[in-house]
Amino acid sequence: MSLVRIKYGVEYDPDRNDDSPSSARWIVAAALAVAVVSFIAGAFRRTPSHGDAVPEIVPPPAEEHPAPPPDIPMEPIDLSGINARPAKVRNLLMRLDEASRSGDVKMQISTIESIRALPGNAAADVADGLVERLGILNWSLMFDRHNPQWVAEVTVKPGDTVSRIAAEHGSTIASLLKLNSLSNADRISAGREVKVLNHPRFNLTVHKKLKSVDLFLNGKLFKRYEIDADAAGISGEPGDYKTSAKLRDTFRELGIDLPAESMEELEMLVPKDSHLNITAF
Repeated sequence: MSLVRIKYGVEYDPDRNDDSPSSARWIVAAALAVAVVSFIAGAFRRTPSHGDAVPEIVPPPAEEHPAPPPDIPMEPIDLSGINARPAKVRNLLMRLDEASRSGDVKMQISTIESIRALPGNAAADVADGLVERLGILNWSLMFDRHNPQWVAEVTVKPGDTVSRIAAEHGSTIASLLKLNSLSNADRISAGREVKVLNHPRFNLTVHKKLKSVDLFLNGKLFKRYEIDADAAGISGEPGDYKTSAKLRDTFRELGIDLPAESMEELEMLVPKDSHLNITAF
């Protein structure tokens, strides 16, 4: 059925075919035109003018992993008089305080190293006071947290011994036992994974006037040891030396007298033929 326009109005035309190809094409074209017009109108409605605020796309909040609480008992960072310090010192001390409260050991270490590296006397009064904290943090990072930069994990092979593994990695038996919580060298068997210090480059600087021994690891201060105040002066002349198989023998020859606990720690870490330097100050 079809309606046609004639001179006096609209009448029914039984001979007109609605399904003709031209009629179908007209309908399709009209539908496409309507769709295009609707799309353009919608795009104009969505485009903000210069005065309109563009809505911000806020990503979903990331899952939070709070830092573990500090597990190394130490005094809080002294921030008294911080506002009177230069901006760089102030920022570093605030960063150190934040890292200390969050338990971030690596950040504390790097911040202390940055403070000690400041030129001049901008932080001289606090830099030396942070050396003891640095030693405690480094010790924890090595033996409690097994820093992969210092500690390697190896599989014990048939016939391996603690002494052989330690020697192959330029380390000591005592440090290997401590890293693996072993009471003696016999408790090791083939197939077991063990941790060992991985070719550490330890060296010692002995200060005659200050009466202290600085232990360096890979060129960075690791820990400072104080010589007994009542001990006799260091007899060794300023210069370079090599450590013997027993470090305490080297120290005895040079007149370096350390508390027993400090001596035990150093012998655990410093292997034979490590570099030792005595300074006059």
